[in-house]
Amino acid sequence: MNRREPSVGEIARAFLHLGLTAFGGLAMVEPMRKMAVDKQAWLRQEEFLDGLALCQLLPGATVVQLGTYIGYRLRRATGALIAAASFILPAFILMLVLSFLYFTYTDISWVQAVSRGMGAVVIALLLQALWRLGQAVRKQWLDAVIALLALGAFGLQVNFLLVFLVAGLLRMALGLWFFPGQDSRNPTVTTTKLRLGQTLALLTLVLFGVGLAVWGLGRLQPDLGKMAQIFLKIGVVSFGGGYAMIPILQWDVVNSWHWLTLKQFMDGILLGFITPGPIIILATFVGYRVYGLLGAGVATIAIFLPPILLIIFLTPYYQRLKEARWMRPAIQGILAALVGMLALVTLQMGLAALSGGKDLLLTAATAIALIVFEVNLLWIVPAVVGLSLLMF
Repeated sequence: MNRREPSVGEIARAFLHLGLTAFGGLAMVEPMRKMAVDKQAWLRQEEFLDGLALCQLLPGATVVQLGTYIGYRLRRATGALIAAASFILPAFILMLVLSFLYFTYTDISWVQAVSRGMGAVVIALLLQALWRLGQAVRKQWLDAVIALLALGAFGLQVNFLLVFLVAGLLRMALGLWFFPGQDSRNPTVTTTKLRLGQTLALLTLVLFGVGLAVWGLGRLQPDLGKMAQIFLKIGVVSFGGGYAMIPILQWDVVNSWHWLTLKQFMDGILLGFITPGPIIILATFVGYRVYGLLGAGVATIAIFLPPILLIIFLTPYYQRLKEARWMRPAIQGILAALVGMLALVTLQMGLAALSGGKDLLLTAATAIALIVFEVNLLWIVPAVVGLSLLMF
C-alpha cells in the first residue's frame, strides 16, 4: 500500500471532526481506525494496532494518545501536537460554555433538581467504570489482593503516589515469582537506530521549559502554579485512561485543596460525560472554577501534556519497550491499586449524593441500563433529566 502523507491542515480537519463526534470514550477507537486506515489510508492496520497497544501501556486518556500516535506517524512531533490539539479543542470550548452556565445559574431550583438526578447518573457511571476496570483485576488473585490492600491504604489516607509505587513493585516482583511465563515477550530484532543522546537532550529541554512555565504561573498566582503541578502529576500517574484520573483528581481538588465541593465535582464529571471528547476534560471545569478562562486553559494543557509527550518520545523506542518483561506486571499492579481507589471514591460520592430512596432507585436503574443492557448514555441523560424534574 502506498502511503499518502497528509498536510497539517488535513490532519487538523480530520481530528476536529472526530473531536466533535467523540462521544463514548473508548468507543472512538473504531472511528479513528476507520478514518486513519480505511478512509484516508494514512496507516496500515498493523501500525494502528501497535499504536493502540502502546496507548494501553501509558497513563492518560487512550483516545487522545491514539490521536497523538497517528499524528506522530504522519508528520512526527508537529503532526502529533496538531492531532491532539484538534481532537481536544471542541470538548474544551463546549466545557468552557457549560462551566460558565453552571457556576452562574446553579442556584435556580430546576437546575438543582436536574443536578440531583444527574448525581445518580454519576454514581452509576462510576459503578460501570468500577465493573469494567475490575474485570482485569478479577482475572488473577494477586491483582485482587493488591486492589484490596490499596483500598485499605487509601482509606487510611496513605499518599496515593506511594500506594501506586508499592503496588507496581509488589505486582512486578510477585507476578514474576508466581506467574513466571505469563508476561514474557518473544524477542524480536529491531534495526532502528535509536538516537538516545539526542532524545534525552530534547526531553531535558522540554522538561525545563515546562518547569519554567509552572514556576512563572506560580509567581503570577499561587493557585495557578499549584494547579499546574497537580494536573501534570495526574497526567503522569493515571494508568487506566480517563476513568482512572477521576479518583486521583477528586483526591487533590476536593479532599486536599478544597477548590470544589464534592457535589460540584460530581456535576463536573457529568458534564465531562455529556461533552464530546475524553472524560478528563473535567480538568477544564476545575480550572475554570479556580481561575476563570486562564485557569481552564492551564488545567487542560497540564493534564493532557504528559501523555502527549510520552507518545512523542516513546513511539520511536516502542519495539524495545514491548520486550521489557517487567513492564506489564508493574502496570497491572498500578491498575489494581486504581481499582481500589475507584472503589473508595465511588463509596464516598455515593454517600454524599444519594440521600433517599428515590436517589437509590434512580441510581440502580441507571446502573442496570449501563452495565447489563449497555444503553447509550445519550439516551440515558435525557430520560434522567425528565425523571428528575418529576421526582425532585
